Amino acid sequence: MISWWVIWLVIAIIMFVIEVVTTGLATLWFALGAIVAMVMDLCGAPLPAQIIVMAVVSVVSFVLCMIWIRPKLESLRKKNIQHTNADRLIGREGVVIVPLDGMEGKGQVKIDGQVWSAKADTDIAEGIRVTVKSIEGVKLVVEIAS
Repeated sequence: MISWWVIWLVIAIIMFVIEVVTTGLATLWFALGAIVAMVMDLCGAPLPAQIIVMAVVSVVSFVLCMIWIRPKLESLRKKNIQHTNADRLIGREGVVIVPLDGMEGKGQVKIDGQVWSAKADTDIAEGIRVTVKSIEGVKLVVEIAS
């Protein structure tokens, strides 16, 4: 029969692999609990004690992660975001300077002296005033101003 420490080791490895693949702090605590249970088995602890300790270590490590580690990771992640302020253009009006082709999604508009690539659902001729509805990638999505 397979020893329980081997089963705990397999569980820990599976949980670590899932953690590496998902990168969302989803199974790390189960891996830690399985490692502690494996050590307990190697020290001769009974199986019910191993299961209880595995569950307790998993819950405690989950709580500690949610309280201390996850907020620090989120703050680091937010520091790396580069804001472009492009969303400030939504709702603004501009003028078509290169006709917009509704089929090909090509054209350009000028807003506040800046030239932007743009697209629209319909063809819009040069010189027509447009309003920015949204942004898709680096293109403004516009419609004829009302």
